[in-house]
Amino acid sequence: MKAVFLVLYMAILIGCSKKDDTGEQFVFDLAVNLSIKNEAGDDMLDPNNPNSYKLNDIKTYHLIDGEEVWAIADNVISQNNEGAFIFTTFVNYEGNYEYPITYIDWDETDRDTIKAEIYRTERQIRVIKIWYNEELKWDVENGGGPEFTIIK
Repeated sequence: MKAVFLVLYMAILIGCSKKDDTGEQFVFDLAVNLSIKNEAGDDMLDPNNPNSYKLNDIKTYHLIDGEEVWAIADNVISQNNEGAFIFTTFVNYEGNYEYPITYIDWDETDRDTIKAEIYRTERQIRVIKIWYNEELKWDVENGGGPEFTIIK
């Protein structure tokens, strides 16, 4: 009798378990990490460097339908394991553009452009290529994460 009850119990558990046949979760991966150095190799994001870019001065804009839209909360400066400061922002993915554009204003006179290729499915939106001022800087096919160093 215990064996029958055990088999019945196992059948109920197996029958009631909900299975995700897609095997995928939603992926939203649009961050890019930038290290910024000057010609001398100084970290231009280090708050101890008096000539560094200040987070409060940096503005990011997404070009959407011909208008620049301020991406208010997209920017973060943090330190990596080696002690270098990293600027993280999210690339534009709005609309159906082949290559959405993101502008970074480091200060009132210094602007750079990020162009991204975005991979989209029903369950994924992720950056797969990044151009920085028209130079291809990162490609998912080369491995690693979307990060690179800029010399200013």
